[in-house]
Amino acid sequence: MGISGGIDSMVLLYLLLKYNEKYRQRWDIKAAHINPGFPRWDPNILEKYLSTLNVKLVITSSKIDQRLEKVEDKCYFCSRERRKRLMEVAENLDIFNIALAHHKEDVVETLLLNMLYTGRMGTLLPRQPIVRGRFAFVRPLYYMDKKTIVAIANAFGLKSFGNSCPYYKESRRERIRELLDEIETKNPDIYTNIFNSIFNINKPYMPS
Repeated sequence: MGISGGIDSMVLLYLLLKYNEKYRQRWDIKAAHINPGFPRWDPNILEKYLSTLNVKLVITSSKIDQRLEKVEDKCYFCSRERRKRLMEVAENLDIFNIALAHHKEDVVETLLLNMLYTGRMGTLLPRQPIVRGRFAFVRPLYYMDKKTIVAIANAFGLKSFGNSCPYYKESRRERIRELLDEIETKNPDIYTNIFNSIFNINKPYMPS
């Protein structure tokens, strides 16, 4: 699985390990961290923590920071490059299912990002085949919201070992998130409503 060290990925790892243990799935769970090379980005603490869980962490550097200066959509570029490196790591380890910690809010934000900035409707999938089906990104937290993830983290004492991206405030995703947070103050169901709309398309009122 891809692990950033943020609370979402820490909860996903915890749940995968517990599910694997309880239901005796015999999954060989490996974790990979892509180091983008940002200043003060240190995955060593994460590596030490995972060693206490008997999970080996593969750390690979991508030097994304050196190529971001002239890129307008830094968040998209960084995400794309990290996915590429994850697939390289997976192929070297003979792994073809890559678990990611995207959740309900991520799905909604990606939908709006595509609509507002690319003029198309599309978002993340629970299981997303890529490279002609050679790999698949799987998202076990797809239907889970951020509040539930935080509640699980608090209940089991899970901590974040994530590093801060120096560009996150400039990202288009952050603008979408701020807009939705503002709307959410008056409409608490905004994320749920948009998420549900993905599965409830009124085709007679959509052009063919």
